Amino acid sequence: MIFAWGIVLVLLLAASLIAAQFETAPERKLYQDIHDYRVDDFTLIEAAFILSGANQPDSLEYYVGWYNDLLSTLKAYNFDPFDRVNSADKIFAYLHANWLITYQERATTLIDVVREKRYNCVAGTILYNLICEDLNFRTEAFETPTHTYTIFPNFTETITVENTTPMGFDIMRNLHEYSKHLLRFYPEKQAYQIGLDRIYAYENSKGRRIDNTELLGLLAYNRAYFAREKKDFKTAYDFVLLAQRFNKDSRSNVNFEIDLYYHWGKQLFDDENYKAAFRVYADAYYRYWEYGDLAHNCRASLFKALGKKWEEKEWEGNKELVDDVFDLGLLDDKDFIRLQQIIQNWAFYFYQTRDKQSAFQALDVLTKINPDDPQLARFKKLIEEL
Repeated sequence: MIFAWGIVLVLLLAASLIAAQFETAPERKLYQDIHDYRVDDFTLIEAAFILSGANQPDSLEYYVGWYNDLLSTLKAYNFDPFDRVNSADKIFAYLHANWLITYQERATTLIDVVREKRYNCVAGTILYNLICEDLNFRTEAFETPTHTYTIFPNFTETITVENTTPMGFDIMRNLHEYSKHLLRFYPEKQAYQIGLDRIYAYENSKGRRIDNTELLGLLAYNRAYFAREKKDFKTAYDFVLLAQRFNKDSRSNVNFEIDLYYHWGKQLFDDENYKAAFRVYADAYYRYWEYGDLAHNCRASLFKALGKKWEEKEWEGNKELVDDVFDLGLLDDKDFIRLQQIIQNWAFYFYQTRDKQSAFQALDVLTKINPDDPQLARFKKLIEEL
């Protein structure tokens, strides 16, 4: 018997299994705020600086003040709202003349822009998009497996802005040159495999349009990358959970996420923290169910955790794990037979210790596993006689 409850329940389960733990108040508040995939208690620029590392109220106030000063400077130019393309081009030119000076792949945050005028595609796109939004020019972004850039969705003509070069406004005017520019984001071998003249088409086919809230999720992914480099898997995982609340379908972080699930889950498993390992692998399974190793690791962690709960005689923790795995739709017939044997042990234990309430709870679980089991009615009668 295999339980499959539908994708909606699985999504809800994944959201409830894991909660990120952040040390600073702004990050904790932002994580709580974005639980519904909306930023309500912060402005997007405040969220962007928190995700960039402005973790204290005074530093956040300083960086938001910098942004507001920049915005005031640009507003003083009185851009023509009826000449949107030319106005957007002038905003782009101003930023590249004054703040987006040095492209550096690892300059991933807005703090890098403020302090050192260094930036990469994420930092440059976020700053440009949010500035344009606050100047009443609607923006979106396009995220690909290796890159992101700006789109103006409501101009009379499609305008694509490549933020990693001062020559990037309306970059689509020359697709050949833009494909050459995109080569810098690919390893040489991969670029040749795709075809040097097909880089843009490849990028476009693998990417998707995202709004500015989703775009901010890339900042959290970048924080996760740096934590992963230090083998700080817990911090990396917390930032991935935060990033997923901003951007549920990030195209540029799939391989990174899968690798992190494997390593963080394994570390927890090796430390015999089987319950936590199960929750990490369960999160992985819901996102990447087609990866059989993740499903295997999830099951292995589950049964190790259930065994540990039995040794500790910790029924509530055991019951919680069982409830989770029912909703996940992970187990096959053999797994359910194994699970049935575990719960039968609990049921007989409760009968022997005359714990009537827990015995009925175990009976409920056994009924979920196999409602046609003829022994259930007999066991129910025995419990009622306690």
